[in-house]
Amino acid sequence: MRRTSLLLATLLTAGCHTLINLGNQQKKVEEALAQKNYASAVAIIDNTGSDHPQYAALQEQYPDIRQASEAYRSQIQQQAVSLSNGQQWQQAFELIDNTIPRVVDPSSLQELRDALQTKQTRQLNQLLAERRLAQARALLLQPDLAKTLDHYSDPDAHHEASQVLKEREQLIADLKRLGEYYAERQNWQKARELLDASHRLTPDQPVPELLSRARHILNNEQQQARARQDHALQAKAESLMAQYQQSGQLKDLLAARAFLNSQRGNEALAKQRARTEQWCRRRFDEEMNTGEALYARGQYQEAYRIWKQVHPLYPNNVELNKKLERSQRVLNNLRTLKDS
Repeated sequence: MRRTSLLLATLLTAGCHTLINLGNQQKKVEEALAQKNYASAVAIIDNTGSDHPQYAALQEQYPDIRQASEAYRSQIQQQAVSLSNGQQWQQAFELIDNTIPRVVDPSSLQELRDALQTKQTRQLNQLLAERRLAQARALLLQPDLAKTLDHYSDPDAHHEASQVLKEREQLIADLKRLGEYYAERQNWQKARELLDASHRLTPDQPVPELLSRARHILNNEQQQARARQDHALQAKAESLMAQYQQSGQLKDLLAARAFLNSQRGNEALAKQRARTEQWCRRRFDEEMNTGEALYARGQYQEAYRIWKQVHPLYPNNVELNKKLERSQRVLNNLRTLKDS
């Protein structure tokens, strides 16, 4: 255990040198680790053939490098979430993009990037929706402004009339786009408000089908109550999922999945359920591999602890239960030998 801890500390400290110089391949690994490029370090080890004199020593470092990579990835994820919470979107995306090629398994970073992009789009559309509605209300107060300006002989008046017509067309298009965005997310209240404003700016056009649907849904009291409930459930689900992304704690992942499973019949949460299940499967596979690596190195107690910790994710998994039974027998035998 002491040797493993020393090796891991060495891997995590940029610029440090290993105690034993194993030659050129080892030096390349150390240089990659000094730059926190764990993916490169693993690639060097993978590309070192079994006939190479340093092969065994490099392979021994493999589990520790993976653990160091996971720790670094978790740290970056927390930093990116913190930046996004402060509305520093560009810095958050740059941090993630710079880290993805450096870690061994960047899938959770890519998922976080997608989640943050969705979050950014949601916040931006909220701002745009309020702004476009305010512009629509102002324009509706002067419905004949462009015609009035045309009566003036001053060229500035004609230019202004042209600008008003262009702004009106762009505003109508934006209101439709935002209305469709909220309709896709079943936020019918906001969708109806936006689409209604767009239609009022084009009263000579037929009522759009999506606006009719929004009105029909919201005119039904039961549908209104369901829409509010779904919106609240979605907000809670997203909050629980964001908590896990920020903390990386297994208990937070289990809490998010338990909540979503309690609402299994609600199709409004289907996407959140699917995404959370992907996280569970990836976390399970990672912990299984980590435990296997520790077990192979004789760290039976630590392997058992990791497998026991991840057991609630898939308690009926045959492979995991076999590993728990096997490691428990080994630990019992070791205690018996120690006692005797």
